Amino acid sequence: MRGDRASQTLVLLAGMSVGVVGILVHGVLSVRLGVGYAIPTTVVAAIAAAVALRGPLGQALARMLHGETVELPPDQVLGELDDIRTRLGEIEERTDFAERLLARQRQEVEGK
Repeated sequence: MRGDRASQTLVLLAGMSVGVVGILVHGVLSVRLGVGYAIPTTVVAAIAAAVALRGPLGQALARMLHGETVELPPDQVLGELDDIRTRLGEIEERTDFAERLLARQRQEVEGK
């Protein structure tokens, strides 16, 4: 996000609301499915949250809460990312073509 404090706050609130909804859904499922569901999923979710918040996501969130702005990558990086996306699309097309050729060869072999 570019230095717009209001948009950063909006994204933070949206993320928090998704978290609250997730907790509510987990609570309902825990009541309906019992302890066999509740304990393992709560432990796994707590570990995942701790790992995620200790990494770059947590650091970015802390900077945002302290009022720092987050800058987008330079145009050069964005240009390179577009190049990689284009190359990946070409590789996908080549893979699809190769898969069609192999499927056609198999059909011809099986048909004989």
